[in-house]
Amino acid sequence: MTPAVADLWARARDGEADDLSRLAAREGVDGLIERAALPAFRSTALRALGVSQDLTPLVFLADVADGDNDAEALLALDSIVELASAPRVSADPADTVEVREGCDHLLALAKSKRASARRVVAIRALRMLVDRGCSKREDIPGDLDAR
Repeated sequence: MTPAVADLWARARDGEADDLSRLAAREGVDGLIERAALPAFRSTALRALGVSQDLTPLVFLADVADGDNDAEALLALDSIVELASAPRVSADPADTVEVREGCDHLLALAKSKRASARRVVAIRALRMLVDRGCSKREDIPGDLDAR
């Protein structure tokens, strides 16, 4: 890693949006996912994936959201919500399969018996992604809705 790239990672560790955006632009989705395998970079990479330009990291983030580590799961879910809230951009048709896989995994998490904190965020993200074809509104669980 060059000193300039190491500096990007160090700055992004604080979670500032501008620093995360610069890191995401420099490393790309694949680079961020690769670094996420290293514990020292994992939380920063998870946050930076939330500011990427399309939904391609969705499958990776959904896998992390369904994992055993609660802190990482919530970071991944927050990044999914960030992705869902971003304006829609054209995506490479080749990414459609990965996005569908991520949407299906997120829907499975929303329907699971996992901790309700994870399910609430997964449901919120799915509702934000309905207009992008991630899931049908009627398929999203409503058992955790406020009444």
